[in-house]
Amino acid sequence: MIHRPVWTEKERSRREAVHTVERLIAEAVLAKERSNRTEKHLLDLGCGVGGSALWLAARYPLKLTGITLSPFQAQTARRLAQRRGLSGRCRFQVADFTRLPEMEGITDAYAIEAFTHGSDATAFFTQIGSQLPAGGRLIICDDFITAKGQSDSKQRESWLSRFREGWHLRSLMTAEEALRIAVRRGFDPVERTELTPCLRQTPAFIRRFQQLAGKLLRKSAWAASMYGSSALQICQQNGWSEYLFLVLEKR
Repeated sequence: MIHRPVWTEKERSRREAVHTVERLIAEAVLAKERSNRTEKHLLDLGCGVGGSALWLAARYPLKLTGITLSPFQAQTARRLAQRRGLSGRCRFQVADFTRLPEMEGITDAYAIEAFTHGSDATAFFTQIGSQLPAGGRLIICDDFITAKGQSDSKQRESWLSRFREGWHLRSLMTAEEALRIAVRRGFDPVERTELTPCLRQTPAFIRRFQQLAGKLLRKSAWAASMYGSSALQICQQNGWSEYLFLVLEKR
């Protein structure tokens, strides 16, 4: 999966911006105050074809296990790991992060633009919590609903609905809702970083094309995704959604 470019003061090119979130994850996991002799073994929740896991393994002293619902994606990720000489530190398997198999040695976990696709937020936190040791970190980078614009709820809900439908989001909620569930499942919030200002908006003519494609080709998965992307841009512009980097720690 190719994630959205995130432009902080450190990024000098789009190639770097595409991997800003991975860099932030590595920094959160390898923070000096958490340094110890235990090798960090990260669980990539919704790994796609392994892009994030392979990028991290190639640059940091980390082991990675990626899970995806797609056998094709898992197989592709394994081939890429072998091709890049990373098979010894990266493994990939088919699994649902709301029904995880028992895994050994996991120290931390992350989900990049995957949490909102899950079918059950409570099961998500319960399952991840069962895999992490005390002090293990769970990092989520994703879109969340804000409370802004509720006075104009009809238009707001219309665009949020289009975003949900286009991107097949089953757990799109406010960050406060997600954190309440996480706390009940044994996590403590450590960091909350607003990344929405670090995103660059798609030009208006491209958003218009995305909307038209979505209307004309409703049965096409590609067109639905484009329609969802356009809706997301509008939600962000109006402050109805936000892109957050959350760090939680297992009690």
